[in-house]
Amino acid sequence: MIVVRRGRPRELVRRSSEIDELYRAMMSSRSHTEWRPPLDVYQTAGTIEIVAEIAGLDRQQIEVMIEGDTISIRGQRADPAACEQRSFHQARIVYGAFALDVHVPVAVEGERATASYENGFLRISIPRNQPRTIRSTSVPVEPGQHVDGSHDRRNT
Repeated sequence: MIVVRRGRPRELVRRSSEIDELYRAMMSSRSHTEWRPPLDVYQTAGTIEIVAEIAGLDRQQIEVMIEGDTISIRGQRADPAACEQRSFHQARIVYGAFALDVHVPVAVEGERATASYENGFLRISIPRNQPRTIRSTSVPVEPGQHVDGSHDRRNT
């Protein structure tokens, strides 16, 4: 004989409530830690490009700082539906303060960097320092002068 129950057993309902409480406690303690947004860093012929996925912000809420070879991105995403009583079925969106530091392995011109924020993506473009080109130059060798003031007459 197969028995099919049409509702949740009481034990599962109680466990679900306990899991919700545990999750809320974890989320509230998580709000004091910083999270790291997904990030792409790549270089082109003339720039270093950084793209961070940070949806749900105004551009004024994002701080970008370049210090030497480190690019720091900071901000905070507020939970728009924060309330005391809610039960999560899924929770994958992280809220609160975020921070990330990106080390750039090549020399960049930070003062010429640009940043834009559109459709949830922060895009930072930093020009790379162009390497100095090595030019070959011919340097003529002139006749030398001796310490006593006389000239070297061998090459004249």
